[in-house]
Amino acid sequence: MKKSQSDEQERSDLEIWNLFRSGEESAFEFIYQKYFDKLYNYGCQFTRDHSLVEDVLQELFIELRRRRAHLSATNKIQPYLYSAFRRKMIRYRDKRSRFKELDAQQSFPIAPNIEESIIEDEIKREHLMRLQKAIESLSERHREIIFLFFYEDLTYEEIREIQDFENIKSARNLLYKALKSLRKKIEVLLFLIGILPVVIQWAQFLKKII
Repeated sequence: MKKSQSDEQERSDLEIWNLFRSGEESAFEFIYQKYFDKLYNYGCQFTRDHSLVEDVLQELFIELRRRRAHLSATNKIQPYLYSAFRRKMIRYRDKRSRFKELDAQQSFPIAPNIEESIIEDEIKREHLMRLQKAIESLSERHREIIFLFFYEDLTYEEIREIQDFENIKSARNLLYKALKSLRKKIEVLLFLIGILPVVIQWAQFLKKII
């Protein structure tokens, strides 16, 4: 008998995944609807070509559905899907020249859960813009782990699985380095913002006397 989406919500990841592997269509639909957008946002951290991200993602779900009976068991669906999607994205990047490393111009939302009224606040918006600029200038691996840890709220163990680290300590170390680098970039931005008015004044003064 076909289960409803509300029924699936009450099941554990292990139960849902096993139902999917056994051919339960509602389990596949639940997984697709719950994780498609999350995976799409994750894929957009690798390239600005959004149509390519969607193509790779659709291919992933088609492949999962076709091979469902042969998939390994898991009690954590999200890390499993992220890991599989990441491997597929990397393969595409290696095969296609247009699949470049993380594009600094493609950004992920900094505060997806903040209410619109708060976002409209000018001061907080300026802080978010500065933070965004700093994150955009990070390396691919640093941006990726910040995205997974803060935006997707994944644990160190889940990140270890996705990025194929040998242990949790490696995930912690990478996040520490990413945050350290981010802090330095924010400090530079704040410094530049602080001296910018002075630079403009001097430039205007020099124009008058030269």
